Amino acid sequence: MTKDEQIKSYMDLLLHTNNLFGWIYDEHMQMLFTTYPGDDYQGFDALFQLQVPPALNGGLPSHPRFIYSFFNLAWLIDFEIVDNQLKKFYVLGPTFTGENSYNELVKAMDQRNLSIKTKANVSKLLTSLPIVASNVMMSYASQLHYLISGTAIDINTIESVQNKGNYENPSIVPSSQQHHGIWASEQEFLRLFKDGNPDYSKALQNSSHLSNGVKHNPKNSLRAAKNNAFVLLTLISRAAIEGGVSPNVAYDLCDFYGQRIEDSVSLDDNGTVIEEMQTVYFQKVCEAKHTDGISPIVKNCCDYIGVHINEKLSIGDLAERAGYSEYYFSRKFKQEMGCTITEYIMREKIERAKVLLSTTNMSILDISIELSFNSRSYFSDSFQKIAGIAPGEYRKQNIRL
Repeated sequence: MTKDEQIKSYMDLLLHTNNLFGWIYDEHMQMLFTTYPGDDYQGFDALFQLQVPPALNGGLPSHPRFIYSFFNLAWLIDFEIVDNQLKKFYVLGPTFTGENSYNELVKAMDQRNLSIKTKANVSKLLTSLPIVASNVMMSYASQLHYLISGTAIDINTIESVQNKGNYENPSIVPSSQQHHGIWASEQEFLRLFKDGNPDYSKALQNSSHLSNGVKHNPKNSLRAAKNNAFVLLTLISRAAIEGGVSPNVAYDLCDFYGQRIEDSVSLDDNGTVIEEMQTVYFQKVCEAKHTDGISPIVKNCCDYIGVHINEKLSIGDLAERAGYSEYYFSRKFKQEMGCTITEYIMREKIERAKVLLSTTNMSILDISIELSFNSRSYFSDSFQKIAGIAPGEYRKQNIRL
């Protein structure tokens, strides 16, 4: 495969994975190749001719350039130089650097006396553009440069050039300021979470006010919600480990809730999974901070029960897993925990039931099945005995949907 074929294949890959268009121009700025799938590419070509050449500033460039134009519309451009002569331009873009870029451009169109047809055509053009974070584009620049020149490049040497012309709009927040305060808020949330401080929820809410999550251009809102839920799951699982939760438990729960997130079929469904996973992880952190005098053997058993609480658990299986006889293990567990294994399992099932009752729309029958009770009546009787209230009444008093 020739170098040109490799570059075109790479551009084609970016088109199919990120909807990112690739372009190749000769030294006279005549287009030689594009991965744009339609015949109406002239608009993008004109946009490139207007915005990019003025930002090159003459001379032979030695590094790729990331060029910002009006409303944070951006292009990545690299160059092929042979015998000290500029031969080709390789271009990726345009992209938006954030959701606000697209929204601001649409708002600007609405403020101008454009015809409905013109706005519709421009909007159609814009909706085909992806939103790609600057650091991701820098990574693409490094890969593209290697294909062009055969040499690696430090992404820190890639130049960023502003070319906003007469379109400067002071109301737009620069990219460097869009994330102001988010890191500090997230760190406060994670600190409170791993310390077992219930105020973690307020810190998470503060962080949410500063950011809507990962900046990308998903196919739909549910996909975006799932992606952000995966990020939150990763953060709290690691915070839980720092808070004393066994890594095995934290990772097992991460696998469990990761699948629950992916299987969610609506925004409400995804939201209930997020609520439940935060509650369960936080409970595990609090339990980990109150395990003085509990042996590793018994603690491992409790951790196992917590992860597999949805399953039918037997004393014999737990004792065998710990490597002890059923009699010895049962006696040791009661000495350290102050209750029998059966009582502990039932208590944990009811605690999980409380989470499901307060954070989901699952019926009481479905919850009893989820937690491996033999019947709804057995579940209701057990819940009443331990919680001192019927499941339906508990839901009325504690619902958080």
